[in-house]
Amino acid sequence: MLHNTLLAANVLLTVVVSATAFLATPLNTTDPDLASILCPEQTVEVTRDHKWITREAIRRNIRRFFLDNPPPTQPGFTVPTDASLSQLYHAYYGASASPARFINAVNSIAASNVRADSARQLRYDPGIQADGEAFGDLQSKLSSRYPQLLTSILVNEAYSAARSLLGLSLHSIQKFYAHSTWIEAGNTDILPDLGLPGSPPLDVAAPDDDVCTPCPNSQGQCVGNVLNGVGLSTGFYQYTDEDAKGFLIPKPSSGGKCSHGGVLDETADQPARGGINKDTASPCFSPHHHLHQQAAELAVLATDHYLDVVLEAVGSDKYRRLFDLYQGSALSILIDTTSSMSGEINAVRDQVAEIVASVPTELYILVPYNDPKVGPVTKTDNPDDFLNAVNSLKPHGGDDIPEMYWQGLQLALSNTPDYGNIFSFTDAGGKDGNIMESVISLAQERNIKVTVVYSGRVSKDDPNSARKKTGDSRLITNQADYKRLADSTGGLFIPSGKFEIDAITPILGDSVKSVDVDIAMLKDVKGSQQLELPIDDSVLDVTVHLAGYMNDAVMQDVTGTTYDLLDDAALTAAGVEVVTSSEALRVVRFPHPGFGSWVLDLDADTSFSVTISANSTLSWLGGFSILDPSPPHPHYRAVEGNPLTDTVYYLDVMLIGYLESNLLDVDSVEYTDNTGVLLRTIAYDGDIDDEFYIRSEPLPEQPFNVRLCGHVQSGNKFCRLLPVLITPVQASVEVLATSEELSARPSESTSGDFLIKNFGLESDFQVTVTDDMKYFTEVTPSTIHLTSNGSEVVTASFSVPSGSVPGTVSTIILTAQSAKQKQSVNSAVTQLVVLPETVDTEAPLCSLDTEPDCSGFNIIGICNQKNWTITATLQDSVSGLSNAYAVPEGLWSEVNGLTPSTKNEVTLSYGASCCTSQVEIIGVDTVGNVGKCRIDMGVLGGAIVDLEAESVGVDWVMLRWSLSPTTLELHKYSLLINEDMVSEFRCTESVCHRNVTDLKACSLQTFQLTPYFYMGESDRVGLAAYTDATTLDLEPGSPVNGKQINSTSTTARVTWEAANTLCLHQYQVCYRPYGFPGTEVCEATSATEYELRGIEPCAVYVVTVMSVSPSGLLSEPLKFYVNTDEADPEAPRNVVLEQATETTVTLAWDDPLHHVQCIDRYMITYGVIEPTHREVHVDFSHNVATVSELLPCTNYSFMVTAVSKTGKMGPGAHRTAETLETENPNPVDALVAEANATTSLQVSWMTDMVCIDHFVVCYYEHLVPEETCAAEDNTETSLLGLQPCTDYTVVVTAVTPYGVESNKTTTTASTLEINPGKPEKLTVTDQTAHTVEISFDPPSVGSQCITEYDIQGILLDSTLRDKQIGTAVPTEPSRESLFTDLMACSEYEIRVRSVTRGLLTSDWVSVVATTLEDTPSAPRNLKLLDATQTTLHVQWWEPMDNYLCVEEYVVSWIKKGEAKTQTFTSRNNKGPRSPVSDMILPNLTPCSQYDVTVKAVTPSGQESDVASLSADTTGCPP
Repeated sequence: MLHNTLLAANVLLTVVVSATAFLATPLNTTDPDLASILCPEQTVEVTRDHKWITREAIRRNIRRFFLDNPPPTQPGFTVPTDASLSQLYHAYYGASASPARFINAVNSIAASNVRADSARQLRYDPGIQADGEAFGDLQSKLSSRYPQLLTSILVNEAYSAARSLLGLSLHSIQKFYAHSTWIEAGNTDILPDLGLPGSPPLDVAAPDDDVCTPCPNSQGQCVGNVLNGVGLSTGFYQYTDEDAKGFLIPKPSSGGKCSHGGVLDETADQPARGGINKDTASPCFSPHHHLHQQAAELAVLATDHYLDVVLEAVGSDKYRRLFDLYQGSALSILIDTTSSMSGEINAVRDQVAEIVASVPTELYILVPYNDPKVGPVTKTDNPDDFLNAVNSLKPHGGDDIPEMYWQGLQLALSNTPDYGNIFSFTDAGGKDGNIMESVISLAQERNIKVTVVYSGRVSKDDPNSARKKTGDSRLITNQADYKRLADSTGGLFIPSGKFEIDAITPILGDSVKSVDVDIAMLKDVKGSQQLELPIDDSVLDVTVHLAGYMNDAVMQDVTGTTYDLLDDAALTAAGVEVVTSSEALRVVRFPHPGFGSWVLDLDADTSFSVTISANSTLSWLGGFSILDPSPPHPHYRAVEGNPLTDTVYYLDVMLIGYLESNLLDVDSVEYTDNTGVLLRTIAYDGDIDDEFYIRSEPLPEQPFNVRLCGHVQSGNKFCRLLPVLITPVQASVEVLATSEELSARPSESTSGDFLIKNFGLESDFQVTVTDDMKYFTEVTPSTIHLTSNGSEVVTASFSVPSGSVPGTVSTIILTAQSAKQKQSVNSAVTQLVVLPETVDTEAPLCSLDTEPDCSGFNIIGICNQKNWTITATLQDSVSGLSNAYAVPEGLWSEVNGLTPSTKNEVTLSYGASCCTSQVEIIGVDTVGNVGKCRIDMGVLGGAIVDLEAESVGVDWVMLRWSLSPTTLELHKYSLLINEDMVSEFRCTESVCHRNVTDLKACSLQTFQLTPYFYMGESDRVGLAAYTDATTLDLEPGSPVNGKQINSTSTTARVTWEAANTLCLHQYQVCYRPYGFPGTEVCEATSATEYELRGIEPCAVYVVTVMSVSPSGLLSEPLKFYVNTDEADPEAPRNVVLEQATETTVTLAWDDPLHHVQCIDRYMITYGVIEPTHREVHVDFSHNVATVSELLPCTNYSFMVTAVSKTGKMGPGAHRTAETLETENPNPVDALVAEANATTSLQVSWMTDMVCIDHFVVCYYEHLVPEETCAAEDNTETSLLGLQPCTDYTVVVTAVTPYGVESNKTTTTASTLEINPGKPEKLTVTDQTAHTVEISFDPPSVGSQCITEYDIQGILLDSTLRDKQIGTAVPTEPSRESLFTDLMACSEYEIRVRSVTRGLLTSDWVSVVATTLEDTPSAPRNLKLLDATQTTLHVQWWEPMDNYLCVEEYVVSWIKKGEAKTQTFTSRNNKGPRSPVSDMILPNLTPCSQYDVTVKAVTPSGQESDVASLSADTTGCPP
């Protein structure tokens, strides 16, 4: 099969290592498709792309946000300036908190940024890409998008839509610095008002202004080609692309405008030659590559600034939501409220009450649904409000069973944060299944797991039975669809009885505590299953979710210890947390698991699902992309919707926490189906980074999960599974509509285009659209016909009702489904934003009642001795206020009069100490305009700024800080070290350094730095600053005095002492068997006592203990030995028969898996039927034994048992074996084969049956060299299905149990005859005057019985009818015969019949043939019968030869002496033929002599020889 390769050319395995570009995404510049574009051999500096710029700006911004809003328990919170995104998150929320949602929010913004280089109507648009001097369009698009962005947050809190809008705006802002002449004009700072409504117009070049001068060459570096003193401009960019027509702005022909430049720009050769783009550090692509670093840094600063503007407009709480900056998960519940759900509602109520009381939860979502009503949705961070909403649920209605499940789920998805969990409770199907495909696509797009707790009847019928009963396959959905939903999103389908709901609902509370990563998953499997689980060093705990009714579930950890997951008491005793326990669902958690390979064994009679997840610092995000090297900007284009089958993609790998988790490598990507079957393995040996790309194998046709595997620093394997089920399809849907097109004001309508492509069979496609706010009106056309590889654009129309609130976001899902192929279906997800009814660029007004005064108290150290208060009045008379707040928070604040969209005055009272000298009172209107009152009493003097540990050593820390300006004179600094030692010193530099030495290695060092200022004769103490650092490690001291305390048969407890605790963080304990093979097990512990678990009894183990420093340095090992107690031996394994003779049997076996060291010897008991008292003892060192003096050809039963030194016996291992026969078996006697029917033979024989297991009876026909054989246990058999009247040879062979065969005994016999069938297709194939040739086929019945054919020819002459004139009797069957010596012009009947050996005959078959014409001989016996004076009466006989061919006679006569001849023709009679003819010759002359002749004539005119005579008439005179 040919793969759909969506690349412009063949590409090599693409792995990003170091080279990237200020394009959309990082690229491998050495890729053959890219090398000619980016010329890596000429590129010196590191280059940056939109993803990097976006992430770097967010990283800086969030770090500052965390510093400005420290955790409540860490007022002195600090974090290194170079901390990564995940390190920032872990520093703020703790090492065990998962940053996955935060990283995904960042990636969503970056992905939207990249999409501007992918989407058809964005990648070519100069107003998006900052090309073609389209500054007005650029500013217009940014300004109009800004209120959409803010209102989607402020009004609807639609953060997914907001991230999409934000990423698109950041793309244009960043492009401005790479594509315009802003930097060339000498600007070193950003343009802060770019893209903001109401910003002043830019100073741009006029259309006829010259901006650029020609470069030396059209390609390559170009310096100094921008004129000074001209207005701002951008490059013009042209390239060949059909889709770009109508977008690109042609370069003016004046000769003074700038080109974009580079190898892809067709205007680079046009005056002015060259270009100005700063996209990359490559001189091939970017003529101004030397300015790339500056452009990238300004783009980062501009992005950071734009984020600050958004933060200021939406406030810190909503800003956290924008970036999913909260710990744990949201609690999102979808619940059926029909009458039958009272038990489920009560159970959910009880569980929610427990969660609200005990589990801190950032966000609560509740979506009730019924029939036909769905909602209202409750979305709140107030637990009491949520609890009240849950308590108000009342079961009612729903009489027709199916409910509006999918609309309810759509509403829940629209309100649940990405990477969240939705728990749905129902006992019925959904009646709105026509939107099912769209809703599942939305869940996968948002990476939200949906778990379905189904308390209805679990049907074992056809999963589509409900659909069949309704006659509408699009409407009613059932449990099979719920299973598919859970499987597709990584959730669980939990079939539950009504009485089990109370036991299942604890999963709600467990789900909001943390965000786990998935290690392994099986869905909808049955029978025995085994999972290998790699538990790596970053795993903090392991959780097993089992959904289904299980027979067995046993977990084995790295030490070999087993845990019965169905035994709650045993699990609790072993320290395993039982989260949920019911027949339908079990959730157990293993805290502090040992690192290494674990094994989970499962068994169930019915289908079940299992998910193994972990709390870990290491996770990843992934997606599929296509390498697009085409203009305007080469990049990896992310796949929208589901990927295509059998297509080569690039897997975008985004690692989270890989630095903190000490990741060593990534070595493979695995594609597995839901049942765990491995479909593909893609090896990888490249470098790892925050993001890199792996070239995939062609995607499987069936749905699959993606698992990433590799190793951490310790060497332990890690694996992480993406929970979303990837479903490859054969159709794609692309959103063509822009954000401007998918926005409208109340009472307005709008529409957007979508491109549908078909890569499957030619088919009709049904197009459906759904949106959660019900703005959709129609899609045209709703049905399209697409050929294979065909495409068509459809248009979806929307109408926004008049009462819609500006800022409302409706999520749109368009789905295209093939009528012929299930896999030809895909969806696209986008949003529609409701715009404000009027354009509002005016900021709210703000005024202060007073100005605070902190004179004399504006110095650090005394500022807290005075407080101040103010009252601000805010008002927005255009759009109305949506928010009012103060920054920083101060001592207190109070807002009065603020209601949504109020246009009245709002007051904000605020109080703070003089330590708060700079405050902003902020008012935000409903479209995001920000108004401020600023209070600025100057910077507090004498504040220590940015105190941090610049570098550390084993026993030293270098501190760095600066001091804010102050009018006071600095006297000294006092440094308190570890709250113990004080050091005083002076520093008058703007940036101070202090190297603190003589510190303890590998220890946390705390520092408190306090400035002292001259204040008269005494010092004024300034405000202290704090920081800490950990010194580097020394190798820790080795443990001593290792010894064994006690032991059992499977455990041993050991202890040791710490000789030196310096740099001691924990111990690594390893143990392995001594004297026999086994795996070494290593675990970490902070105690000086450790128990070896799951070890062999009666064994010696080598124990090694090493001290471990905080950074992982290991001490010299302490090594000692331990012994375990005795235990009963286990049964030997794999007992096999090695050899057997007539009187001996040799057995071999393997040692038991466990307790091997306890075995002293083996004992074998045996007997003919079962093991008896007869015994053989075998030394332990030999796992083989020969039992002798046995009877030949006899089946024995053997039992091999291990025996300990003290005589303890374990269970035996059973094996049967048979002795060989003493000689070859005797051949059979008296072999007789008799025919008793036409199709069978009865065969019998005699034998002595010594060492004979069975007989082989074979037979074959004499004429067919093919033998048929069958085994027979008895001494007679019937051979059936034979051919009648056929000779058979019968062969009988005796066979021993081991397959030894006797000599063969042979006889022959024939089956009885049957009457043969008539010959078939009798045909005359040739005929002459005297021959006839015939042919025929043998009969279809009984042809094998025929030995000859009777063939007869019968002349059918009217006078000779039925006269047999010939018989042919061949001696062998013949299909042809030739009759010779036949009469010409004769009709013959030819007949044939079959004859058997026993002379049985068939009926005759016949055919009629006529011989051809031949020349007759002369008439015979011509004589005169009578004469008169005037007549002669003559007579003649017919010719001797060929007389039947005579049609007439010609009689001629002539008078002697005359020349005149008279002729008369005599016709042959038509009646019965006579051999004699006569004729009277009339009108003769009396007494005259005549010569008379007669000749015969055939129908064709052939004439015979003549017969003649002379005769006289009478009448002569006397």
